[in-house]
Amino acid sequence: MADEESQNSRNDQSELDQESSKSSGKKAFLARFLTIKRLAVIMGGLIVLQMGVYIVYKWSTTSSTVQPNPEVSLGEFQFEADRGETGRIAAAEFSLHIALLDHVDKAARKRLFIRKFRLQQGIEELLRQAHSSDFDDPNLGDLKRQLQEQINETLGIRAIADVIITDLKLEPSDHESSSAGQTTESVPWTEGSDGLTRIIH
Repeated sequence: MADEESQNSRNDQSELDQESSKSSGKKAFLARFLTIKRLAVIMGGLIVLQMGVYIVYKWSTTSSTVQPNPEVSLGEFQFEADRGETGRIAAAEFSLHIALLDHVDKAARKRLFIRKFRLQQGIEELLRQAHSSDFDDPNLGDLKRQLQEQINETLGIRAIADVIITDLKLEPSDHESSSAGQTTESVPWTEGSDGLTRIIH
């Protein structure tokens, strides 16, 4: 009987040890799981943080990037009238700029770079065929229209939104200068005894 009780006691102890071992194993597994989960959360947080920093960096660099100038300078050009012309302007110098249409801006800039010399030659040829009267208009409307058509033709696309002419210097013709001189000299005048200048009618 005593042996039986001893055997039962040993069996009970063995079961307790097994349960204790299982409990310890579960705790160890749970601890490892929580540790892995915690590491995964930390790693995920770091990834999200890095992505956030990268997005902020890209946004800041993009916003601070200098946008391309909406106007493109094509250089300085000269005009000389034929000697036989009787217009008011004998010669002109100016700087030429263009504004591009938004939807073709990138393509137009690429073609401007590739066809730079051809474009310059086309403009110079147009100015050789121009007339003194093209510079009579203060707004140079007709000349700008011709330049726009020439540039669009050279680029092969309709790319020009506006033609801008700056630093315009006009040289009057000898005919115009002599006419102005004759007009001034033909007005008779005399100085009165009171020192005032009077026109003689």
